[in-house]
Amino acid sequence: MDSNTYMGMSSNIDKKLEELVKELSQSNNQEIFSFEYEQQKYWLKRARATKSNLIHKLFYKLTSIDILLPVESKSDKESLNFETTKIARLKEKGIKTPNIALKNEEFFVLEDSGKMVNSYIRKRDITKEKMYYYIDLMLKELALIHNNKEFHGGAQARNFIYKEGKVTVIDFEDSFDESISLETLQFRDLILFLLSLTKTRSSFELDYDFIINEYIKLVPQNKEFRKKLKKLANKISFLITLSQNKFIKKIIGRDGEGFFKLFTILQNLKG
Repeated sequence: MDSNTYMGMSSNIDKKLEELVKELSQSNNQEIFSFEYEQQKYWLKRARATKSNLIHKLFYKLTSIDILLPVESKSDKESLNFETTKIARLKEKGIKTPNIALKNEEFFVLEDSGKMVNSYIRKRDITKEKMYYYIDLMLKELALIHNNKEFHGGAQARNFIYKEGKVTVIDFEDSFDESISLETLQFRDLILFLLSLTKTRSSFELDYDFIINEYIKLVPQNKEFRKKLKKLANKISFLITLSQNKFIKKIIGRDGEGFFKLFTILQNLKG
């Protein structure tokens, strides 16, 4: 690959870094991997197509559950361009996104921003104070995205990165049909965020009433989301009941358990 194909984010690209990235991209076939250069950690992410499979689309048609909303089909190059453009746009709006060191049509390179928040909140010995500390930081960034008339697309805890008291947001490759409203996409973000919290292994139960209220305080224009969450949970109550069957529990696995655990909690929201 000729170095002229590179599109750096500034005119002062470190040529040694550029050469290293070229070598690594040819010797490492992983879609995402980290490397170090001059005591700085970076991540290389290859262009990859986005699409939802037929089963995913079928379940969405049958249930109309926002969390199952199919993603837009994009080629690998379209996906890379969408994500890097969105990262830059969000950064301009004051949202903490990683710095892009290099990019071309095949991959882009991000400066490391720390560890996934997921790795902290899934510790068994985490305290309530620490848990809500991380949740508060994530909510503030999610709210900033929503208040800027944007959506995340993959607002799970694993896509919030923590370092030195700050949270950076990553993974913006998913897009959706233009006919889908921003409100629907933001509602989906909130469901994904709440669902990711069901995977914690803490010794205490999370207060989802409190978490949802905190989100609404930060994003008051979405105050109806609370009612929408409860309405959606009631809509699939038959599935929630079915999920309690021992045979069904074995089939749906841990992810399915987390899904139905969340919607059981949402059914019982106050108000």
